[in-house]
Amino acid sequence: MDRRAFLRTMRRLEARYPTEDWARDMTPFEILVSTILSQSTTVANERRGLDDLRMAVGRITPDRLAAASDAMIARAIWHAGLAHQKAPRIRAVAQIVLDRWGGRLEDVLSHPTDRARMDLLSLPGVGPKTADVVLAMAADHPTFPVDTHIARIARRWGLAPRAEYETIRKALERWTPPAKRKAWHLAIIAHGRVLCKARDPRCEMCPVRPDCDWYRRNRKGERARATKG
Repeated sequence: MDRRAFLRTMRRLEARYPTEDWARDMTPFEILVSTILSQSTTVANERRGLDDLRMAVGRITPDRLAAASDAMIARAIWHAGLAHQKAPRIRAVAQIVLDRWGGRLEDVLSHPTDRARMDLLSLPGVGPKTADVVLAMAADHPTFPVDTHIARIARRWGLAPRAEYETIRKALERWTPPAKRKAWHLAIIAHGRVLCKARDPRCEMCPVRPDCDWYRRNRKGERARATKG
């Protein structure tokens, strides 16, 4: 897929999947905790873990989570999976945000993107994807987070030669206008959940299949062979 095809594809996906900003009513710290909870689990399980954590501590703030025990946090986030790994990370993150930045993650996110990203990456349990999600969703930084759906679709579209996070992110950011990165990140995720699935992608219903490298190599050839047979 070349740049012109990519832009045409993304305009179609943006029109098909209007932006659903799941972080709209959340504080930056809640978005950070939510993103840590989302690691290696489903959206439904992450949401349930976050809701149960709210029930256990009330408002999700650095001071409340820093004062909680690992065991209490683990019980609350059990539905999000890997609770005994995520709980100490979340509490440690809360303590660092409290000690280092006075509990104000907003101050970190007010810095230029590269500096804010490095600050987030210094937190336990925060890797490039988590940092980029927080930057984009909490403060509209022009990052393009890459989740499993986006990585899969980027490979199918032939946008990156390797499946490495940074390779895919940089390829997407190179062709995406900064103001569109958040919306297009969400649109590709929606497309991956609805049509461009890992198994049995619903290519016949896909509005962007004419520009999809994977479709041209696989499904289009299958249809031609079936017609000849």
